[in-house]
Amino acid sequence: MNQNLWDEIQQLDFDNPPSEYCFSIRLANENYWTKNFTDEAILEYRKFMYMAATSNHMVSPSEIVDAVWHQHLIFTQSYQDFCAVLGKQIQHVPSTHTREEFSTFKQAKERTRQLYEENFGAPPHNIWGYSDMYESLHLPKAKLKIRGFILIGILMIVLLIVPFYYLLRPVYVTMDNPYFMIGFVLLIIASIAALEIFNRNRLRQIVKRFDKYSFIYHLQPAELIYLKTQDLSQVINGTVNELVENETIHVHHDGTLELAKNGNTHYIEQLQITSTLSERGRISYPMLLYTLRLKPVFRNASNCMDAFQKYFVKSKAFGRVFYINFGVFAVLFLIGFVRLTTGLLRDKPVTQIAIAIIALVIVFIFLLNRLTRLVCTDIIPQQYRRELLPAGQMNHSRWKYFLFGTAVLVPAFAPLTKPQQRYGDETDSGSNSCGSSCGASCGSSCGGCGGGD
Repeated sequence: MNQNLWDEIQQLDFDNPPSEYCFSIRLANENYWTKNFTDEAILEYRKFMYMAATSNHMVSPSEIVDAVWHQHLIFTQSYQDFCAVLGKQIQHVPSTHTREEFSTFKQAKERTRQLYEENFGAPPHNIWGYSDMYESLHLPKAKLKIRGFILIGILMIVLLIVPFYYLLRPVYVTMDNPYFMIGFVLLIIASIAALEIFNRNRLRQIVKRFDKYSFIYHLQPAELIYLKTQDLSQVINGTVNELVENETIHVHHDGTLELAKNGNTHYIEQLQITSTLSERGRISYPMLLYTLRLKPVFRNASNCMDAFQKYFVKSKAFGRVFYINFGVFAVLFLIGFVRLTTGLLRDKPVTQIAIAIIALVIVFIFLLNRLTRLVCTDIIPQQYRRELLPAGQMNHSRWKYFLFGTAVLVPAFAPLTKPQQRYGDETDSGSNSCGSSCGASCGSSCGGCGGGD
């Protein structure tokens, strides 16, 4: 291995000069990748390019490494600087899916694996074994979307009303209302309690089936905070608090914030905050919060976690859990609705049962909606608290904020984090796309790509 070349490759900063939408931030934003996964993918891209520079034959990247390569080609100056370090102009060769190329790329992939093992050891499976970040979750997509199932479920409930009526009417006509109402309410409470236990246990089992190298086990505190709270403001609050705590930001008595002269930053998120304060000067926290919510470096935390939640909800595994919950609700609704219908046809008082049915519908709408977020807001954060919290991180300010929330905020800053008035509508940060001057590129669906002289 050429250690000097590898050291130079590692030292080259793709994000230099730092900017609001620099290479790593844009890469994460466009692929919905987490921070750690993005960093690891970039590292594997460096290794691949080292092999391309030191090999006399074509080498072939994984699909994830290829995504990094595609993104780097767009940053033409950075890519040219990288090739200068490599000592070779690495050309991106797209596959045209011909039979002859299939054999060529197959040999290149095998050669790449051998070179990787010779230089770096065993390749990480989460980068070289999967086509995207989410594949490591092992969650096949459900054929029927949740919305489609709900529509079919409502139709089935309507169709089952008549059969349920003739099935339950003989029992209802002999049952006095107070006893039915007590039994019905107890049945609802017992069903909700049983579903709560079932849902948590089942979701934990699903999470434990994720690949042990999956991104979900290597989340940053900011991503976990958003996952738990579903509120990007909470992520920003924690980062601003770090700067207030180390006296980089001064909080005035009127609630405005100002950049201190003796401040310094350690993270790109902190740099974004100090840059914003440097541009805007003394500013109220609601306005600063609104401005920062639009910055890609913060929106990446919400983008990747929202993408994970959608991916999870669309899976077969979650679908089965949702179907069971909806089925229990449907049965309870039919039991109550048939009782209501029976009472109306017999001119009996039905106010109590009508109120109970309305309450049942409201409660289950809330619970079903909560179920779609439960793995994010509860299951995974709890798993980090109990099992996955990195060793020695208990005293790190970001992990303390994830664990204890607003209790760790600086007293002068804490009152400012209460729900604030929003300024204007939130919009996603746009990104400009541009062609590459490298002279060759390929779409994300290409069968394989190679690099060589």
